[in-house]
Amino acid sequence: MNQSENVAELRRVEESLALVRPLVLENLNVAADGRALLTQTSAEMPAGKITVIVGGSGAGKSVLLRILSGLIPQAGSVITWNGHVGHDNDAPLGRVGIVFQQFALFDELSPIGNVQFAIDHRRDRRQPPVQSASAWLEELRVPTDVPVAALSGGQKQRLAIARTLAADPELVLYDEPTSGLDSASGRQVAQLIRRTQTTHRRTSVVVTHDYETLLPIADCVFLLDSDRKQLVKVPESEWARIPDLMKPVQRQTDESNGSDGAPALPSSRSRPTALARIVNGIIGFFSGTGDAVSSSLRLPFDLIPAWPRLRWGFRFFLHYLRLICGPSAWVYLIVTGMIVGFTTSHFTFKFLPYSLYTKPLLLEDLLTAIGFALYRVLVPIMATTLIAARCGAAVAADVGVKRYGSQIEALSTLGVRSRAYLLTPILLAFVIGTPILEWMAYQAARTVSLISFTASNPNVGPHFWALHFESELVSDGWFPEGAYWLLLKTVASGVGVAAISYYRGARPKQSATDVSHSITSTVLWATLYVLVIHFVVAFYEF
Repeated sequence: MNQSENVAELRRVEESLALVRPLVLENLNVAADGRALLTQTSAEMPAGKITVIVGGSGAGKSVLLRILSGLIPQAGSVITWNGHVGHDNDAPLGRVGIVFQQFALFDELSPIGNVQFAIDHRRDRRQPPVQSASAWLEELRVPTDVPVAALSGGQKQRLAIARTLAADPELVLYDEPTSGLDSASGRQVAQLIRRTQTTHRRTSVVVTHDYETLLPIADCVFLLDSDRKQLVKVPESEWARIPDLMKPVQRQTDESNGSDGAPALPSSRSRPTALARIVNGIIGFFSGTGDAVSSSLRLPFDLIPAWPRLRWGFRFFLHYLRLICGPSAWVYLIVTGMIVGFTTSHFTFKFLPYSLYTKPLLLEDLLTAIGFALYRVLVPIMATTLIAARCGAAVAADVGVKRYGSQIEALSTLGVRSRAYLLTPILLAFVIGTPILEWMAYQAARTVSLISFTASNPNVGPHFWALHFESELVSDGWFPEGAYWLLLKTVASGVGVAAISYYRGARPKQSATDVSHSITSTVLWATLYVLVIHFVVAFYEF
């Protein structure tokens, strides 16, 4: 490295260190479902140090962490908060990185891909990255030739730390970093946090209940006191007393007893009145309806690929195109087309009344009717309905797992709106994939219809079939007759299924059961939507 490169590197390091600032909370109030977690709390967490926040179960440590990361809006439906969260002089927080408890890694990407994604979306792309993706993985001892899903818990933890640091955040948050690890692995993670903080000099906040493992690396400790509703700084001389200071939150329920041993009286919040339930239902309906209407109005704009990084937008698009229009979907739709083509052609002639007399008279018209019905009605309805069920469920499962595994939140902490890399690619994939799959189904139906007809009418032959099967579909223009109506139904179905599967999958998920419910509801609403689209279009088409 020459002298000019040394000077540039020194300047970059100085600028990076200049951005290391303390984390300041002033008059912070946090409430969850009407219960106060913090009240008028002020605290300062030192710059370039490791601050450990401990507290009893249910005290609100993870809620506080998500407030610091910007993942919880001030006026949420369940959690509300106000006050200043930032730096000195009321400066707001810059880029915040979070190492999630469940890692929130992108399973469809390789370990290098996960880190490279963060590098490509780092805080300031005008500055060169600290190091390459492979260098980050080498530093944190993460194998590069193993799929993310096959990594051990400790390796996933190190990969999550590498991805977070590669985005060059000002503040690094750790959510229960030793949860689910054995004692030896927990100590290794603690040492890793200390080593990376020393090397890369970032203000770090660790939220944990595992104080025994993480206190040795702490520079500062705060206790989230659920009785006082405050963040209380614990002097180092009293760190040994932390087990006595931590108290689990006691929740009083209808079945629990009061402090004097008598049954606690039911509260209006635990047992809402019938009127309250009706009012809440009406509010929820109009709120959901408003969200649905606004989302529908935004759909045309969501089709525009305004991706932060074209490379990654295209990569997500290919991921969803394979999910929607991959080889398994080809087989699914081709088999469907074969069944529809066979049943319409074979049984129409098999059960024709007085076929000996009527068949010679009606053969041409029946072939024309079969071709028209397959092209304009039967195959489009069958294909789009099955696409809604099969592909809608697949996309809802993919997005639902991303929501449940905090991958959507990870995108947000990397400065990416989930709509950009999820909704837009999903919409484009459905708009392109639905006509392709429907065309495959029609070609399969057409081919089987030809085979079935020629097998049962060897005297006539395929030329006769070809002459009459598509006689009503011939047009003087570029496209067959009715192609525009067909395209309208197909694209409208694809766009609607894309939106339904995305929004059902992206709803908050608390368990794997919620993911399952989102898949089931997607199949229900997507298929119903497709049938309505075909009914409405057919009403004007015919």
